[in-house]
Amino acid sequence: MSGGSKKLRPVERLTQQRQERAAVELAKARSELQESQGQLENILHMRQDYRRRLVCEGTIEASRLRDFHAFLCRLDEAVDQQRQGISDQQQRVEQLHKQWLGRWAEHRRIESVVERRAQQERQEQERREQRELDETARLLFQAAQRGIASDSE
Repeated sequence: MSGGSKKLRPVERLTQQRQERAAVELAKARSELQESQGQLENILHMRQDYRRRLVCEGTIEASRLRDFHAFLCRLDEAVDQQRQGISDQQQRVEQLHKQWLGRWAEHRRIESVVERRAQQERQEQERREQRELDETARLLFQAAQRGIASDSE
């Protein structure tokens, strides 16, 4: 690896770093999405528990019923907000996934170019070495032929 492939290594490292950063961002976004989904589940369970309590209470005074109803309305709003947040996060995860795929493809292309160039350089080096060996063998053969010719005279 002497020429072009060596010069391309920094570009390859840069694309790899970009891909890794995109993967970290994607993993973080997925984790946040899972956390939000867990929070939604908790809110839904809480709402279900309060509704169950309301039903089990039987007769309740009007003020307490209003409080229960107001609280359930707030929980419904929280559910709606949480669902909207999850929808936004899902879109972000999809966007980051596409970005990561692009970075991954970019890195693979550069990596492939670097590897092909390094392989070409190795083949060129092998051909040079073979030519040198052939030339050395030719010179030795000629020297041996001259030696044989001088011995026969």
